[in-house]
Amino acid sequence: MTPLRLYQTVHIRQGRPRLTGAHAALLAEAARTLFGVGYAPDVERLEARLAAAARAERYPQGVSAFVRIEVADDGEERLVPAGHSLYDGYALRSLLPKAIPIGYDLPLSAAPTSAREAAALLARRQAQLAGADVALRHDSRGICFSADDAPLFAVRGQTVLVSPAPPDVERTLAARAIEAAGLELREEPVGRDMLARMDELFYVDHRGVTALSGCEGVPYMSLIAERVAEAMEKMF
Repeated sequence: MTPLRLYQTVHIRQGRPRLTGAHAALLAEAARTLFGVGYAPDVERLEARLAAAARAERYPQGVSAFVRIEVADDGEERLVPAGHSLYDGYALRSLLPKAIPIGYDLPLSAAPTSAREAAALLARRQAQLAGADVALRHDSRGICFSADDAPLFAVRGQTVLVSPAPPDVERTLAARAIEAAGLELREEPVGRDMLARMDELFYVDHRGVTALSGCEGVPYMSLIAERVAEAMEKMF
């Protein structure tokens, strides 16, 4: 039987892990509420271990690296190297994937569990079979929440919309960047029927910002996504 686990992926730039405390706090709360176990790492020591794990992989110099924190249902932690970026810091990724809506509700919890990750992977595979790159998750009401496993943001004019959802590290980071970019952020349901009226769709994960090129035949721009990515990197 595949064991349950929680996960977070940390962005490391120039040997310095970012937002380690926020990632650890999210894992600690989820471990307590879902598994009934304690997880309370010393943040400074965890940062040092994350940096060491990235160095041990000898990733290319001058680009960011990623290390994943996994916490099992018995509270055991492990650090897993998760590759490197093509960029130095957060950026608007040059990849402009095409998306397709896939309907499914999360299993039991929106927390970053292996069950949630498996559902996102299956949805992405279904999107690929349909000729797209990314699955836009919507629930049974037609409310869109994520692109693959990352929070989805929809842009109309100078306003950015995001569906209400429990806070996570990248969602909070994106909200701060949107505000820093001088844009209006509104938390309200983004319905699947609204997507065709949007100017842009983008998502934010540990790598930075990814703008979607299109969804169901509707093309999108990436001007606001670029502003958000620039503002995000300037915060560090």
